[in-house]
Amino acid sequence: MSGVLLWREILPEWAGVQMQYNRRLAEVTGDRSKAWALPKINQIHLPEMKRTDRCITCHAGINNPKMAGQPQPFASHPDLGIPGFLQKHSFNEIGCTVCHHGQGSAVEKKAAHGPVKHWHEPLLEKGLTAAACATCHKNARNLAGAERLQKAWALFEEKGCIGCHNLHSKGMLIGPELAETYSKSPDQFDFKYIQGEETVALWIAEHFKDPQRVVPGYPKLGVPETPMPNYGLTEEEVSLLTALTISFSLEEENEEHPIPARFHVPAGLPEPQPVYASKAEQGAAVFQKVGCIGCHGPQGRGGIVNRNMDIGEEVPPLTHVSDGYSKEELKEIIRDGRYPARAQKDGLAPPLWMPSWKDKLTLEELDAVVEYLYSLNPEKPEQA
Repeated sequence: MSGVLLWREILPEWAGVQMQYNRRLAEVTGDRSKAWALPKINQIHLPEMKRTDRCITCHAGINNPKMAGQPQPFASHPDLGIPGFLQKHSFNEIGCTVCHHGQGSAVEKKAAHGPVKHWHEPLLEKGLTAAACATCHKNARNLAGAERLQKAWALFEEKGCIGCHNLHSKGMLIGPELAETYSKSPDQFDFKYIQGEETVALWIAEHFKDPQRVVPGYPKLGVPETPMPNYGLTEEEVSLLTALTISFSLEEENEEHPIPARFHVPAGLPEPQPVYASKAEQGAAVFQKVGCIGCHGPQGRGGIVNRNMDIGEEVPPLTHVSDGYSKEELKEIIRDGRYPARAQKDGLAPPLWMPSWKDKLTLEELDAVVEYLYSLNPEKPEQA
């Protein structure tokens, strides 16, 4: 063991990697003199961002086009198929960890990539790096190179996540604020039912896969399971939504590692308001936009599990609400919200409930949603 430690002192890990790079560079360029260059720690110092990235000590070919196609850590950075990408993202100006995370000041692989104790931003996995676009780009939804975020946004809206979660003061408070999730310490999460390195990204991904396994609740303490429905997401969908959740936190200003104003890319002009053919069509759009679909399902067909709810332990469908409620009664329920009754009176409260929407919907939107709900009744199409 002492021999290993001594060898590491004589030839640390980073030096060995750099020597391998030098030999490979000599093979690629045909310049044998490069094979015998002495190893040294290289770094990009960015005082404005309070960062010092030493990633280029091992990733020495990152800015050398001749090393394109070489294996890691020797390869040059790809251009991602975006003309001018590398020119606009100069390593000497923004470093490496702004986009890839990791501990930039470290020169040993485990410490640099993480996770390691007291370092909460380990290297982002390949499928998650698109999240970092949100650090500078205030609207990545139409950004070339951030197609994964665009797919994730479409999935986020399809599942109606905003109907339960708050996001930058928009949405509801059934679930936690999404913009704060990734910025938390791993110590704030329970990894009891998760295998693997205890990172926030892993917790988020595992929670998307099987929310009730990760947060089963504690019935003896009166704590219900997570209200998050299990949507049966694929591995790719889990990766997309994990990247998006990470991006929400990265949109926030980081005082520890600030981004100079010259790197901020504004959101641009808002999208034009759509024109609807009818009130019911507008209501369908509102139903989707504000996340009603998250609990009530597509076209209000229901089916989302809600433990210990008095009506079949699931959120009821809305396809026949016009049979039992007048339009004014529906508006009142939407405005004020409703807590479901319990199937077992001495059991835990159902984790999902209908929140109040009076401060979230305009009168026009409320009218439109009710018209849409009435249009769902297959036996009364004339009421659409």
